[in-house]
Order: sequence, then C-alpha cells, then structure tokens
Amino acid sequence: MDWQSLTFQVMNGLVWSIFVALVALGLNAIYGLLGILNIAHGAIYAAGAIFAWYAVDFVGNFWLAFLIVPLLVAAASIPVYKAILRHTIGKDMMVGLLATSGLLFILTDAQLALFGGAPRTISPPIGGSIALLGFYYPLYRFVAAAIAAAILVAFWAFLRFTSMGVWIRSVEQSATLAMACGVPVERVYLTIVALSAYFAALAGVLAAPMTIVHYQMGMPLLGAAFIVIVVGGLGNLGGAVVAAAIIGVGRGVLSVFITPTYAEVAAIALALPILVLRPHGLFGGRS
Repeated sequence: MDWQSLTFQVMNGLVWSIFVALVALGLNAIYGLLGILNIAHGAIYAAGAIFAWYAVDFVGNFWLAFLIVPLLVAAASIPVYKAILRHTIGKDMMVGLLATSGLLFILTDAQLALFGGAPRTISPPIGGSIALLGFYYPLYRFVAAAIAAAILVAFWAFLRFTSMGVWIRSVEQSATLAMACGVPVERVYLTIVALSAYFAALAGVLAAPMTIVHYQMGMPLLGAAFIVIVVGGLGNLGGAVVAAAIIGVGRGVLSVFITPTYAEVAAIALALPILVLRPHGLFGGRS
C-alpha cells in the first residue's frame, strides 16, 4: 500500500467533506425552518463559481469575488423567496419540490445561456504547497477548507449567541408560538434564505480554483449534500457536518483502491448501515 497516496486522498476527502457540509448547511437550514427541500441549491453553488470566474476574468482579483459574489447571490435570493418560496411554506412537501425543481431548470438554463457549455478553470489565488507526511499538498486547498470550516463555526456561534439566532431556533420549534411571542417570523425566513444562498455561493467561489467551472457543476455536489443531510438527520446541522466527514474520508480512502466513480458510489453505500441502525439519522432529526 502507498501510504502517501492514502494520506493524500484522506486529505482530499476531508477538504471535499467541508465543502459538502457547507452546501448541506444551507439545505438543512431551509428545510429546518421552511420545510422545503431546495432542489435548486446546486444551481446556486454553480452560480457562485460562474460569477467568480467572471470576476477573475474581468477584474483579475479572486478575493474580490470571494467578498462580493456570495453577497450578490444572497441579495438575489430575497426576491426569489418573495415570489416563489414564501408561497410553499406550510404546504405539502411536494409543492416545494415542484417549485424548486422549476427554479432549478430556470437557473440552469440561464447559466447555460450566459456562461456556455464549455468548462473553464480559475487559477488558485494562492500558489505553492506544504510538506505533509512525505508528500506536498496544495496550500490553497488548506486555506479554502479553513475558510469554509470557519464559516461553519461562525454560523454555529451565530445561532447560539445572537438575537437572530434565538429567533431562528424558536421558529424552528414552532413558528406559530414564535409569532405569538413577538418574533418577526417573516424576517427570520428572509434571513435564513439569504444565508442559505450565501453559503452555497461561497462554497462555489472557494471550490472554483480546485475544480472545473461548469454550469452543471452543482448537480453532483447537490446529490452528495442530500445524502449527507439524510444520514446526519434532516434539519440537524451538526449531524450534516459529521456525516459529510464520514462520507468524504471514506470516498478519499476508497479512491486509492478503486476508480473515483466507484469510490463515490461505495462511500455512499457506507451510509446504508447507518440508516439501518439510525433511520432518523446520526443525531435523530432536528438539532
């Protein structure tokens, strides 16, 4: 066994799992408060990468894209909420699935018309690599993963230690009781929709220099994110992070022995025993 290759793939799996967790964070937040499984979430991730490519191409500054693009995408999510998502709250889950599926087709076709079907790349804004256990690992991947992990921790702190975080947790328990207690439920919904879009777009921006930028690049990650939130427990943010780490590391280790495609399938299969033993997820539902 080549231990250097194994360690390298474990690191790749950990980095990949952090980005999946960041995307799953937005999915879980939308589901936990609005009761909607947002099928269009992968297209928002792709939008972040595409607009980052344009920013780098026109301005030549990746970090400007990192600061601006997620904010623009979050702002664009507000009229989408008012026009579409608001009308699905409290209805059968299938209504939300149909609405967000239609939104997915609109966003994907718009990105194809704008960006084209040819994949493109962004050069990493941080060059070089660092020595780790006998091999060299790209420095930018460490930085991007650290930023994504810091966002996850910051969101946890936001939920625990701010007034809006208290409102979000109260609305998650019961929107009716929260409204009766004076919580501005509509503002909470707007906030969580904007944050969800921000997280997905930020993940797309950070991942763009590590992969190819393509208008359909969000679809594989969306599938992985859905599996992560099911394994972690629908609505449970901590469970999504743990599940992403388990599947990501499993995918990295297995890719040493089999092709990456089969490794991804096998890593997902690793989640099946968890669902058999814990049908409501690792942490049993909402946090």
